[in-house]
Amino acid sequence: MNIAPDTIIALDLEMNQPIAGTKEAKTPIIQIGAVSGNYKTGQILGEFCEFVNPVDTLNPEIITLTGIQQTDVDSAKSLTEVYHQLCHWLGPFKGRRLLNPLTWGGGDSELLRSQLGDEAMLWPFGRRWFDAKTVFQTWRIANDEPLQGGLAKSMTKLGLNFSGQKHSAVDDARNTFRIYCALMDKLKDRP
Repeated sequence: MNIAPDTIIALDLEMNQPIAGTKEAKTPIIQIGAVSGNYKTGQILGEFCEFVNPVDTLNPEIITLTGIQQTDVDSAKSLTEVYHQLCHWLGPFKGRRLLNPLTWGGGDSELLRSQLGDEAMLWPFGRRWFDAKTVFQTWRIANDEPLQGGLAKSMTKLGLNFSGQKHSAVDDARNTFRIYCALMDKLKDRP
């Protein structure tokens, strides 16, 4: 695959949350989604989506929010195995000078890296990320408009409709890519 310099990877994670009243404090990753796309043309080039087995019981609120079922994660691979699949999927991007993932809000790539521990030595991304939410909020501030928080509501302010299921990692990654493309178009210098 020939990778153009204007290709970017959107990354999204879904996490389990501790059940209220328990001592559990960790938020293990339960799904990884990624989209590669050309931000100049808006064309999506590829998608990656896998459930992750957290070896934990899903919080019922997370099941309702994401639609991810306990059976989905119980039969899934470990985080390490899914990470290696992601690295394989990212193979054509190896050696690119800058491969910082695009996220909605910060932290998904850092959370992934921290949960991988020593496995992160094979880290395919840069040490930063592009935050589409911050770009969107900056655009809103520059136009004296109130801020929006969620991806789906923010998309409507750019005339976009959210496609897919909210809180599905691959759908969120795809929509993060779409809103970023729309923002890039808004930020271009106009004669």
